[in-house]
Amino acid sequence: MKIEYEIVRSDPGSSFRLLHHKMVKSSDFIWQYHYHPEFELVYVPRGSGTRHVGNHLSTYHQGDLVLIGSNLPHSGFGLNSTDLHEEVVLQITPEVFSFDFPEMTAIEPLLELSKYGLAFSPRIQDQVGKKC
Repeated sequence: MKIEYEIVRSDPGSSFRLLHHKMVKSSDFIWQYHYHPEFELVYVPRGSGTRHVGNHLSTYHQGDLVLIGSNLPHSGFGLNSTDLHEEVVLQITPEVFSFDFPEMTAIEPLLELSKYGLAFSPRIQDQVGKKC
C-alpha cells in the first residue's frame, strides 16, 4: 500500500483546520492511506466501519474518538461503512504544543501516546459528543 504525504492547510487566521464530513456510502470519499505533521483528533457522531491507524486495522462505531499523532500514517474513517457516515476532524499544527506553558504539561502524555494512535474511553467520547 502506497503512503501519501498530505499537505494540510490551516483555516485562515488559525493554527488548525476543522473538517466535517458526511457521506452516504464509502465510495463518496477517497480513503487514501496518508500522513502529515499535524496531530489529528477524529470524532465519529454517526457510522461504523474500518479504521486504519499506523499498523492497526480495527472497527470503529458511532461515538468513537481517536487522537492520531504527528506523521502517523492513517486513512480516513468510513472505509467499509454501509450507512450514513459522519466525522468531525480537527487537524492541529505541532507548533501549538511547543509552547512552554504549565497547561501544556498535562497533555504531554496524550501526545506521547498519540504516536501510536489513541482511542478514548466511552466516558470521554460522550463528553466530547455532547459538545459537537
